[in-house]
Amino acid sequence: KIDRPAVARLLQSRVAAAAVTAGPPRGKVETALAEIWAGLLGCPVPHREASFFALGGDSLLATRLLGRMRRAGLYGGSLRELFEHPRLKDFAALLRPGAPATATAPLEPDPANRYEPFDPTDVQRAYWLGRSAEFALGAVGSHWYWEFDGADVDVDRLERAWNLLIARHEMLRAVFDADGRQRIQQAVPYVTIPVTDGGEDELAEMRERLSARIPDPGRWPLAAIEAVRQGDQVRIAFSFDFIVLDALSIVIVFTELAALYADPGAALPPLGVSFRDYLLSIAPDPADQDYWADRLAELPPPPELPLAVDPGQIGTPRFTRREVKIDAEQWKALRERAREHGVTPASVLATAYAEVLAAWSAQPSLTLNLTLFDRRDVHPDIHRILGDFTSLLLVPHRPQTGDTVVDLVRGLQERIWDGMEHGSVSAIWVLRELARRTGSPMASMPVVFTSALGVSDELAGELPFGRQIWGISQTPQVWLDCQVTE
Repeated sequence: KIDRPAVARLLQSRVAAAAVTAGPPRGKVETALAEIWAGLLGCPVPHREASFFALGGDSLLATRLLGRMRRAGLYGGSLRELFEHPRLKDFAALLRPGAPATATAPLEPDPANRYEPFDPTDVQRAYWLGRSAEFALGAVGSHWYWEFDGADVDVDRLERAWNLLIARHEMLRAVFDADGRQRIQQAVPYVTIPVTDGGEDELAEMRERLSARIPDPGRWPLAAIEAVRQGDQVRIAFSFDFIVLDALSIVIVFTELAALYADPGAALPPLGVSFRDYLLSIAPDPADQDYWADRLAELPPPPELPLAVDPGQIGTPRFTRREVKIDAEQWKALRERAREHGVTPASVLATAYAEVLAAWSAQPSLTLNLTLFDRRDVHPDIHRILGDFTSLLLVPHRPQTGDTVVDLVRGLQERIWDGMEHGSVSAIWVLRELARRTGSPMASMPVVFTSALGVSDELAGELPFGRQIWGISQTPQVWLDCQVTE
């Protein structure tokens, strides 16, 4: 496992050495900004020459930075300006002090109505509708599946830990009503984990049945766990519906499940807010709707790729996962080069993906559909609760003659950050508006890029009930989903 205290000591020594040369922050604005950076990035208070990217900043952290700045009374500055001026002193020069914002105060939970139905997000609604066979490339669930292999696994103990999680997290008790609204059940039956004694045939049967499972959102539970025992070895299969859990939620599930498996009496942090509270507290910003409406005419199409078959003629699609890994030294070198140029590793990988797609596409300009796992920083517990916080962002890739690799990455990252700054409007709304303007029955962006960097690394090691050995995911109306994890 990563020795995080050792990493922190190394980072602190390097930051301290650089601070001797660059000097500490000057003035109230630089000092306040430096303290926010330290809290957000988990590092010592940076010197005034420090770069947001060199300290480990990325796009999601940047969006949280803006919210914390407003609450601290620092105004001005945007994601684009942070991208262009990543050094502390340069970005601070764009800010002006003022009274702390009150509009972004933590939301007020509503426990009295926690079991009342509430509307889904645009993405959840798309997942709910998309599993219908009436849509092209439908008839699949928004589904995630992992298998773990472990020795001497106590399945009864795992079962008790899972039921403790169900009692703790409301969205593990969620169902969808016939009108598409979601609802938390106050109480649910105790869940048992079926265990089969068997061999390769039983393992294959479990994988075939669960890996392409299409849960009915109206019937609880939306998660399924099963096991096959071979002597002292146990293969455990987890099947989750993305309609109630995003990538960070799945990390939370396994982190807390491991803690409760190791110690059923483990004291987990209290949860003072719910997914329902969160959704009822947010709304699209009309200014963001105007931003996207103004860009519809210039939005490139999705990659126009050579197809073996018309997607509309496919009955039930089956997904295949193809994996490739780069070694740790290559990845370290890539991250360091990215930070030298003031770009994020995720932007580098997204650009590489876009360039490969452009080589196969009928035209080089195209739009990528990016999956984001951002949660607005509206409550101290918001990053500990479960729910499908997933949002989608449409990002144009417009290569120009003479562009260098750095030019391409900077251009794509700039458009990503511009879009994120107007992220109260979902890509689903943009596609509906595009279909309305063109008169098309539906518009889709079926080629996806999903970065789980910074999220997936928490599950890099072996959990108490085994090591993850196989997985697959599927999403309605998607052709390709390039997923990057650490």
